[in-house]
Amino acid sequence: MTFNVDLEPSTRQAPVHVSLAHQKVINYIESTFDNIIQEIRVRPYGKPVITLRRITAIKPYYDHSDYMRLKWHIEDRPISYSFPGKNKDEAWRFACLGRVLGEIYAAVQSGILVTKRDIYYHDPSLFKHQGLVDRLVDDIAHTCGVRRLDLHVVASPKGLVAGFKNEVITIPDMFPHAHLDALGHVRWILVVEKEATLKALVEQSLHLHPTLGSGIIVTAKGYPDLATRKFLRTLCDELSPPVPLWGLFDLDPDGMRILKCYVYGSKTLAHEQECNLPEMKWIGLRYRHLLQTCHDFSLSLPLTPRDRAVAASILNSHEWRDESGNILPCLVGCHVELQRMLLLNRKAEIQALDDVEGGMMAYLTEMLRN
Repeated sequence: MTFNVDLEPSTRQAPVHVSLAHQKVINYIESTFDNIIQEIRVRPYGKPVITLRRITAIKPYYDHSDYMRLKWHIEDRPISYSFPGKNKDEAWRFACLGRVLGEIYAAVQSGILVTKRDIYYHDPSLFKHQGLVDRLVDDIAHTCGVRRLDLHVVASPKGLVAGFKNEVITIPDMFPHAHLDALGHVRWILVVEKEATLKALVEQSLHLHPTLGSGIIVTAKGYPDLATRKFLRTLCDELSPPVPLWGLFDLDPDGMRILKCYVYGSKTLAHEQECNLPEMKWIGLRYRHLLQTCHDFSLSLPLTPRDRAVAASILNSHEWRDESGNILPCLVGCHVELQRMLLLNRKAEIQALDDVEGGMMAYLTEMLRN
């Protein structure tokens, strides 16, 4: 079993410009491997153990001393990985964790950024699936009390933006602030759930609308990645004057959860609060929009058993309420729509707007004008 990490004294010097967060990561990995070596040396049948902390629940609360900023009480539990373990599966998971720690150590020491996909493809036969790498990286970041970027690990970019340089481009994980100078023309930002919707709106030149003014259309192709959220956060912080940020998502439980992820983040990345977008305004899709444009629910679909389970889970989730039990701002409308969804047993995709008079362009022109 090889971890591909060199912790000899001659190579254990921290990078020249090491930050406090980077040093925490280095110290954690070095102490972890030191403990493994000591366990093997001291005991003839040593059983090295690595313990990570995994987030199990988050509960929002307001820090009234910090301008009413929303923060999180984070609950976690220990996850232990031992070798040789009780069976092959435990030994395999220990080897996977050791390999990921080695990859992170090498990246931090060398000052380079690696993607989670890079780590996976360095040894796909070991990891077997990308999800394991993703989960281990998030657990390591939480255990060390740092951001994922402090591990020098980023996600492979998946978000797309239209209206920047007059073309559709992939949002990089590290968006250069210097590029903001080219966005002085922006008057609004629209986030849509799906890539197909973005491409359809670009073909109709919504981002160059003569009445609304020039804008930016963004999609993360579903649930948002950190790069997309950071990009949007940068735009909201740096564009002057500030521009409105709109969100358009499916009228189904996943659409509601995607909106919540943009506005308040997710459980697994609760420590990345600087990327939250509480100023996002949800412009649909809602039931009243279907009634106004279609006059009935002919373009809607029945809920699946999974849809109903997810909707019920959201309505009972502590993540959607503050310490007083009140629904979080920006999510009150979602709660109302979810209750209607369960009562009517109907959902709808934003593509339903393509089949009404004027199509999605007419709908968005009206909504973004208000």
